[in-house]
Amino acid sequence: MSLFARPKPPSFVTAFRTLTAFTALAALSALGACSQTTKTKQDISPQSTMVGVAKQVQSCWFAKKDPALKGYTMAPEVNSYSGKPRILIVPRNNPAGLPKLVAQAERLNGRTSFTTFGPLLATADGPRLEASLRAWAQGSRSC
Repeated sequence: MSLFARPKPPSFVTAFRTLTAFTALAALSALGACSQTTKTKQDISPQSTMVGVAKQVQSCWFAKKDPALKGYTMAPEVNSYSGKPRILIVPRNNPAGLPKLVAQAERLNGRTSFTTFGPLLATADGPRLEASLRAWAQGSRSC
């Protein structure tokens, strides 16, 4: 083999694995780009917190057709075996796709911790959406 021989091109499998790894890394960094954590009331379980938040999201955002969420739908996952019940805001035309907003609760140090993250929080409506989610996690029932 000569010093100037052309290298063999990567196989399809190698190229696919590389592309998949970069896509997954980009998706994770996009989801983690905007993340906030809040402590909720001590006596409320993560599941109860997320059930309340999910009810408010449905009645205040989706039932009232909030323009910021026009192309989205909610996918609640409040029965979580991992101890982190959550709700996902996903594209309506691709409900199995990556979520655009995630709100989750978990028990940390005897308190329920509420976290939000996702690219929707980086939009102009992000601060309003996040403020509503935090208020509902604290027990507010107003829209």
